[in-house]
Parts: sequence; C-alpha cells; structure tokens
Amino acid sequence: MADPTKRTGTIEPYRDASGKQRYRGRIRLGDGARRSIDVDERYCYSEERAREYVAAAQEREDRTGQLLADKVKRAAAKVTASAEPTSSKGETCDAWFGRYQSYQRECGQTDPTKGTRWDKWISKRIGHKAPDAVTRSEIEDIRDDLDAAIAAWMRDGKGEGRISGKTAMNVWSALTSSFRAMTSCKRRDLRVLADRPNPCVGVEPPGDRNSRKARRKTFLFPKEAAAVLACEALALEWRELHAIAGYTYLRPGELRVLTWEDVSLDDGLINVTKAWDYNEEEIKPPKTRNGVRRVPIEPALMPLLRRMRKGRKSTDLVVPVLSSFGEDHLAELFREHLTLAGVTRADLHRSTATHVQANFRSWRDSGLTWLAMAGLGVDKIMRRAGHDMVQTTMGYVKLAEDLTGDLGTPFAPLPASLVDGEATAEATQGTQPKPVTPWNETEIVEREKGFEPSTSTLARWHSTTELLPQLTPRRRHETHS
Repeated sequence: MADPTKRTGTIEPYRDASGKQRYRGRIRLGDGARRSIDVDERYCYSEERAREYVAAAQEREDRTGQLLADKVKRAAAKVTASAEPTSSKGETCDAWFGRYQSYQRECGQTDPTKGTRWDKWISKRIGHKAPDAVTRSEIEDIRDDLDAAIAAWMRDGKGEGRISGKTAMNVWSALTSSFRAMTSCKRRDLRVLADRPNPCVGVEPPGDRNSRKARRKTFLFPKEAAAVLACEALALEWRELHAIAGYTYLRPGELRVLTWEDVSLDDGLINVTKAWDYNEEEIKPPKTRNGVRRVPIEPALMPLLRRMRKGRKSTDLVVPVLSSFGEDHLAELFREHLTLAGVTRADLHRSTATHVQANFRSWRDSGLTWLAMAGLGVDKIMRRAGHDMVQTTMGYVKLAEDLTGDLGTPFAPLPASLVDGEATAEATQGTQPKPVTPWNETEIVEREKGFEPSTSTLARWHSTTELLPQLTPRRRHETHS
C-alpha cells in the first residue's frame, strides 16, 4: 500500500514552441517552498511518465535536500555580499547578471544554461563584488578553476567538479560576453563599465589549444542514422529535426533560424543566409565567407518537407524545437536519442585523447561525409558545405576513401513512419516503444585517418551526463525568428 504521507510533486501541462503539449513539474523543498523543474525530454509528452519523473525528483530532494541546500547557500551569499564594497550604484555582479538575463529574455535571446554556468563557476569568485571592482587576477582565477576541472574530467571522467573542454568554453563565453555587455550593451543602463577597462581583455581562455587540435570529431554511419530516424520511441518532432539536420548538413546555428521562406520546394533548394550565434545569442551572417549559399534538397528528404510545410507560415521556423534548448542540452539529448535507437558505438558516446564524442553538430559532419561516400565532387561538396578552404573539404573525402564495411546507403529513403508524420503518430499513440538491439561493432570496420580541421574550438565539445532524472532550471520554450 502506498504511503499517503509520501510527497510526489505535481505536474502542469503547457504548449511548446511547436504547439505540442508537454508537462513540467513542481516539487516541495524541505522549507515548504515549491520549486519548478523541467521534465526530461523522454518523459515530458506523457502525463503518466511525467508524473513518474516528478515523483522520482521529489523523492530525490526529500532524500538529499540538494535544492534546499543550494537555496540556503545563495541566500547566505547575498547576506555576505551586502557587507562587501559595491559600486556607487550598490550593485554586485550577481545582481547585474540578473538584470542582464531579464533583458535577454525580453529580446528573446537567452540560453537556459547560461545562468547555471554563472551560478556554478563564476558567482563564487566574483558574484559578491561590484563589476568595477573585479580584477584581471580574479578573471584568471576563474580560468584556472576551469583548467583544473578539465584536467579532472580528462583524468577521472564525469563527476562533481569535472567538466569537458566544451563546457568550460561555454562557461568562459558566459563570463566574457557578460563583461563585454557591461562595456557596450545596447541598453545603456547595463553599461556599468562604460568608462572602465574590461578585465577579461587579454586573458587566455581555458584549455590546451594544441591538444584540442589533435582530437577528431566523429560521425554517424548511414545505417546508424537510419536506426535513429526509424526509432518510434523518439518524439516525431525530434525525428524530423534529425532527418533535416543530417540530410541538409547545415550548421546547427544555420538550421536553428531556418524559416520556410528559406526553403524553396519548387526549386528543390534551401537558401542559407543567416545563422544563430550561440555565444552572443543573436542572429548573424553565416560563419564563413562562402556560408551564404544554396543547398540542394536531397530527393529522399522532399516528401518530409512537403508534409511539414502544410499549414505553416513562411515566417515560421522549420524546426522550432531546436530553439528550445541550449548547446549543452542538445549534446546530451542527441546522445540519449542515439542510445534509445540502439546506436551505441563507443566513438559516438565517449571522448578520448584522440577524438571527441558525438553531439548535435555531428549531423553536419555525417551528411558531408555521406556526400563524399556517394562520390560527389570535391568542388560541389565545398560549395554545399560553405567551406572557405578546399583542405577542409578534403578531410571528408579522405575519410570516406578510408572507410570499408557495410555502413549503409547515404541519404537513403526515410521511413514511412516519419514521412507520414501525424497519422502514424496518432495510430501508435499509447503503445510502448519497441525494444531496440544495439549495433554489433565487430560488423563495422572503421579506419579514421583524418577529418575536417575544427571550424570551432574543439575544447567546446561536451561531455556525457548521467541519464538519470536531473533537476534542472526550467527551460524557456521560445522560438527565435
């Protein structure tokens, strides 16, 4: 018999950016206060599974009291901060950052993980100080903390106080972009350092650049991608996103702001003219000089795009779900989706001294490698990818030449369950996901002898996290057009 005094938390429904119903939760802390939490992507579409997730989160908090402890710690920090010298306006770095996040939310330009990074790695060093009292030495202390956390991650793997090079660079970006805003933000009242030097200028970022350059990215074999796209345990909108990402090989930032007016179904072309900058949190031109380009739509992708286009406005985002998560969450979710589809090849899930594990950008690396596997000319691959240097493109061609074994067919027809979309989703609603069988790695022969030189610092690749329910700040589900 269930314990009637046992707390299980509550859930509430809401609509995400695509209009689909999801669930989020609220749990009770030890002091009686209530706290909103996200429900993991794997459970948030089902009321029953969402209740199970929130109940597990409530049980975890009742057992560990971690959220309450964090709350008490923040309150104590504020008391300490009140005794510290502040600027003439009486504002600490933490207080300024709170105002800055509110401004970004008003502009629809916010990464839900940025506040977490600030709280965990930056606030403890400078949160209680006035912005104009922060010194270069304190900025270097934060950098040294990140270097130590990277070293611990490389030595011992994931765990408390350990982070990958990618996560460290995301923390560093949160720090440097904030101080840059203090000097030149569009909103004048946020320019608290307008007439003072920026202490971040000239400080070397965390991580070892030489070791990062030596590490290669990985990609999905065509038959691994087919397994993901056919996995009906994944929500339809995620399978749509994965198919479009792999078959168009756009950069994640380009795909995030792609609208239907950029997709010409009659001409069979996708016009790439803009990209989302994850660090600056704003729309900018594509990354390279040749980034403005037209990408031919693969014939296998056309039926899916035609189905998705129905009832959508030209200004609507093609894949709005991509705007609902920051880079870190995307990396974690991508690897969780691979696991759910039975794609468990070690190179995709584990970073080593020579290569980095897969994240969402691996769809681009996969699609470009498939072009080379299909025998497309180097000049055409270079143009479709938006590369500035042919050496970058040649990395994909060389890798494709070195591959052997039954890896599947590049850009194969999409499964009917994905192309048919809602009809299939309604027919299968309420059914349990079919069991999946992991790939047998002995059937695949892979000899990696080169890859595309990094188009962004390899230290910004992300480490895996536990797949158990995690209590995370509520994510914002907004679109950015």
